[in-house]
Amino acid sequence: MVGDQPLGFGNSSTNRPPEAGRPAQLHSQPRPRTWPAVALATIALVVGVAALVVALARSTHAGTPAATITPAYTPAENTAAQRQLCDTYTLAARAVQVETNGTDKALARISLTNAAAMLDNAAANPALDAPHRDATHVLANAYRTTTALSSAGTDDQWRASLDDIIAKDAVMKRLCGGG
Repeated sequence: MVGDQPLGFGNSSTNRPPEAGRPAQLHSQPRPRTWPAVALATIALVVGVAALVVALARSTHAGTPAATITPAYTPAENTAAQRQLCDTYTLAARAVQVETNGTDKALARISLTNAAAMLDNAAANPALDAPHRDATHVLANAYRTTTALSSAGTDDQWRASLDDIIAKDAVMKRLCGGG
């Protein structure tokens, strides 16, 4: 078109034939700067080696097995853990009894799920002895199984899971002094 200038017109960066008496100037790409990458890699290497040295210096001797120390709890701590567990069990079992004998199936499922979670939390006390902890986990699993079977199981499976809860509950009652 008239008035349009060709590309590069007036642009001093385009390569044009040199003027008389002047050598041609070719613009080359700037050289990439690799020193920041090299410096960063060097720093990373130094930090990595230092971490390895510290880790090796602090590790136990390979020939000596690390002693596993089982914390000992006083009889008072064991009794307190059992009392806390039994209080939680009593509360959870009462909620399950009330809601599973009601007419709202959703509340029954919620009470079973909540009771299982409460029992699992109470059994996490490290001062608790194995018989109490194991019986608690077994009852919590029975609660969860019944919750699942109430939605997806047959009537016979559900009734069997209820019988399982009754049996596991009897063990907890005996451990907690209620049966």
